[in-house]
Amino acid sequence: MPNKSEHCCLSCGIDISDKRIDAKYCSDRCRMRYRRTQKNSKLLTELIDLFTQLPNHSIQKTDNGFYLQSYNALNGKTENWRDSELKSMSNPRLKDLVSKKRVLLTGDAVGKFVKQFFQKR
Repeated sequence: MPNKSEHCCLSCGIDISDKRIDAKYCSDRCRMRYRRTQKNSKLLTELIDLFTQLPNHSIQKTDNGFYLQSYNALNGKTENWRDSELKSMSNPRLKDLVSKKRVLLTGDAVGKFVKQFFQKR
């Protein structure tokens, strides 16, 4: 009789030894949660990289984790995003935030504005 080794759900960590030997999740819900988390973690890593490269953007460490801070010099407002807020953001919203920060880094917004301005003339 094969040795029944204990293995756990990758998402919630409960024992799934009684399931198939190649099972990774206890349910479809956990499978979807795990994949969503993995997809968002890649975007979150990219966002942190962008915040380290942009001026007026910083990463602040706290006792409970971290938060991202950006200062808009045009209107004088500061925006903060806690790590828990970023982790719970929907994928499209996180993608939108990453793309906005990417535009700031590359300066594509200025190029697009100039191109549109001269096309109207």
